[in-house]
Order: sequence, then structure tokens, then C-alpha cells
Amino acid sequence: MPELIIVIIFAIMGLSAHAAKKHKWIEWFIRSLIVLTFLVQVTALIFPLENDPTHGWIYWVDFGCCLVLAMSLWKRCRKLISQFLSAINSVVSLGLFGRLLQRRVDKTLPLITDPVFIPESIPHLNGLFLFSCSIWWLLSQLNPATDMALPNLPIPIPVELPSLFSYNWLGLMLLAVCGSGIFVARKPMVVFVQRLALTKITGTQLGIGLGLIVFSFAYDLVWSLFTHNASGDLASKLTNYNAGTFGVVGGLTPSVILAMMTAVCAGMGEETLIRGALQPVFGILPAAILHGVLHGQFSHAPIFMIQVAIWSAMMGVVKRYTNTTTTIIGHAGFNLVTTFLFAFNP
Repeated sequence: MPELIIVIIFAIMGLSAHAAKKHKWIEWFIRSLIVLTFLVQVTALIFPLENDPTHGWIYWVDFGCCLVLAMSLWKRCRKLISQFLSAINSVVSLGLFGRLLQRRVDKTLPLITDPVFIPESIPHLNGLFLFSCSIWWLLSQLNPATDMALPNLPIPIPVELPSLFSYNWLGLMLLAVCGSGIFVARKPMVVFVQRLALTKITGTQLGIGLGLIVFSFAYDLVWSLFTHNASGDLASKLTNYNAGTFGVVGGLTPSVILAMMTAVCAGMGEETLIRGALQPVFGILPAAILHGVLHGQFSHAPIFMIQVAIWSAMMGVVKRYTNTTTTIIGHAGFNLVTTFLFAFNP
């Protein structure tokens, strides 16, 4: 499948970037790819496609990508990106407020003690490149001028179990561990336990994970009240689409198996990549935005991407003070509850 091929290519690039410290040519290869991509984007800005109904939207998506790629090539600009992302992350993670209270006692304490995105790091530079390309590609598939107003969800089709296993679980896990430099920069245990924070949880953290399931369900319910009155009754359309997807599977047992696989594979894969691998590099908010945009099945109603992004940011705050295992429990558990409802709905 095309998505898995892209994931494998990204994983290879992520793993190779960690070898750039010993092999200088890899660093220059990555920089050359960034320059080439930048030139292609600039060409698209100068010579846009004619009769493109999304021209206005695509122009700004291309422009934003060009800006980030250009800034990533200059170390001074990368320092500015690091300072900006670190400041945003400090606010979103609520760490800034604690530092402000401590500064009242000790004026010498810095406000930001947990910086993200290291300007000198080639893996972080490569990560920024892949992150920007992913955001660009996913956003370029949208046309908010029409999709926001009247979403047109496609005919429900059954989700294939091999796709869930290979892409949502194995593919995203592979991308996370390779991006973390497994076998090249870090030993496997260091990658899983320290870098990705897939650690053994305490009783308190287990309680937090279970609480996240209840919170996520309540959040989804409150959001549905908002979208229920939106154009075209978005909440009902999405519910019917999801229920129809399980309905065409055929039979209760296959629907239950699909529901369980959806919950476990998506919960583990997405949390390991978004919370474990990307959040320490880019911060809570950028990782959450990518998480929202990654939900391409909602491309016909982008407002649901916003819903996922806000929820993802909240999960990111929890991960900041616990670990990735805790958020996996919350994410997978919530997926399990909701998908079981869809499975039994038919």
C-alpha cells in the first residue's frame, strides 16, 4: 500500500540521519533533498496549475512549506524555530506557570528548562523536513472552502486487518523507532524505555490512563453536540459512516475483531509515534496538529481534524507528566469503547 511505502522511506531517512554524525555525506544528502524540495515548491508557487479550484488554499500551503524549508537550511533560523517551539511548549505543558512561581523566590532561574528541537541536530533537521512535507501533503488534499461547508463522506468500505496491522501498528512503530536512532545512535532498550517512554506504569498512572478513557468519551460527546448543529449535521454523518464501515464487514464476530484491532493498533502506533517520538522533538502542539491532520478519513470534514488535534494536545500534556504507556491505555481504551459501539450498531 502507498502509505506503508512512504512510511518505510521516512523510516530509512530517519535512521540514516542518525548516522550523519559519522558520515558527513549523509548530512549533505539530506540538505540537498531539502534544497530540491524547496525549489520544487517555489516552482509550484510561480507556476500554479490552471483551473485549480483549490488554488488559493494550495498557494498558502505551498508558501508555508517553502518558508519552513528555507528557514531549516540556516542554523540561525533553526535557533529561532527552537526558541519559538520551546516557548510554545512551555506554555502548553503548563510548565511556564510553575517556573513563574519559582522565579518569585529565585530570580536567576530560567523560564524555559525543557527546550525542544535542537538546532545543531541533523536528526532533528531531517525530522523537521519530513514533518513539513507530511503537513504539506496532507493539507494540500483539502479544500476548506467546500469541505467545511458540506462534507461528502464516501461510501463506507471495510477496513482491512492487514492494513491496520502493517500501517497503523507496525508502520508507525517502525517510523518511531527508526526516527529515534535504534541500533545506530541508541540501543533498543534505551529507545523504547528512555526515548519513547514506553515504560512500566505505576498504579496512579494506570488510574490516569483509565481516567483518560472516560475523559475522551466525554470530550467526544461534548464536541458532537457542537458538530450536531453544524452544516449538514456532521456528527450524525460521521456516526453513520463509521457504523456503515463495520456494517459492511459482515457479521458480529468480524466486526468485534475489527473493532479490537482498530483500538489496539491505532492506539499503540499513533501514541508511540506522536507522543513518544515526535513530541520531545517538536513539542506538544505541533505533534498534536500533525496527529489531527493525519486523520485523513476526516478530510471531507476538516473540523473533525481540529477535534482530534485539541484532544491530542490534552493527551500530550498527560504524557509530559507521565509516560507514553499511560496515553496508550487512554487512547486504545477510548478507541475500543467507541469502535465497539460502531461494531454493535449495525
